[in-house]
Amino acid sequence: MGRKAGVTAEETRRDLLAAAMKVLLTRGYEGTRVSAIAREAGVTSGAIYNHFSSKAELLTAAISEQGPGAISDLMRTGEATSVLDAFRLIGHLLPDHAGVMAPVILELIATSTRDADVARVVRGEFAQKEREVADVMRLGQDAGEIDTRLDVEALTRFTNMLALGSIVAAALELKPIDDRAWSAVIDRLLDAVTPQEPTP
Repeated sequence: MGRKAGVTAEETRRDLLAAAMKVLLTRGYEGTRVSAIAREAGVTSGAIYNHFSSKAELLTAAISEQGPGAISDLMRTGEATSVLDAFRLIGHLLPDHAGVMAPVILELIATSTRDADVARVVRGEFAQKEREVADVMRLGQDAGEIDTRLDVEALTRFTNMLALGSIVAAALELKPIDDRAWSAVIDRLLDAVTPQEPTP
């Protein structure tokens, strides 16, 4: 039972990511075994190592692919007509969406403090996501939507910290914030990054 007959390498990879996420959500990081993921995907454990060098790499890839290119996807579908519109939509939805992946992401982060291999992969995934967001921020600056006097890396880190904070709040099951109040804060924050008119 290696790769399934008639299935491409890309399809096998997608199956592995889906299986990894299913097992991870059920058993947690420490309880997830490569053999269980292989069984769920209908392949051998060896087939997994044809695509990923370690359990940590497979699991972080599975998590990463739950929400990659969210901003680009919004722009493509027409739900957002500008970079700031995309950030606005994502920001408004943070409290609702953070809870879905909160337990898994927090467990991976906690495991990173104990396992250097996991830390390396998780750090790489977070760094890659920051690079992608920074590229979108630069597009916003080029389009005149985001103040060019603001440092892109600092702004990107702020958005990352906001997302991680939402994940922590969801994991701790803190009292929900009123949707309208949350959206008003997000709108005000985004207004603050737009180019400011010079004071006469």
